[in-house]
Amino acid sequence: MGADFIREQSGQPWRKRWNKGVDRLREPGLFDVKFNSRQRTITADIDPGISVQRGDELVVQCGPGNAMVSRGQSRVGAINGLPSDMRASLTECGGVAFGIVERVSNFGNSVELRLQ
Repeated sequence: MGADFIREQSGQPWRKRWNKGVDRLREPGLFDVKFNSRQRTITADIDPGISVQRGDELVVQCGPGNAMVSRGQSRVGAINGLPSDMRASLTECGGVAFGIVERVSNFGNSVELRLQ
């Protein structure tokens, strides 16, 4: 008796109201967001005796096993264990990327580079 009363009073058939709910479920929501898997920051090991400061502009060049980090013509450090997605994006750019130093470790032996 209660379900019949609700159906009569609502003005729309129950199926039609349910179909609108299904359409709403198909729209993207909070949990449907897909983040880009591209990594933009990477840690580089700095060679002994080289000083690097936050904001320095460095060049990252992709090599066969790892990537070399340089300032102009001189080598500054290396990136060991370059992730495959970052290697692919570097290869797309001709094997060279521009990086800005975001952070320097307390001991000065590694930095975080933001690639552009």
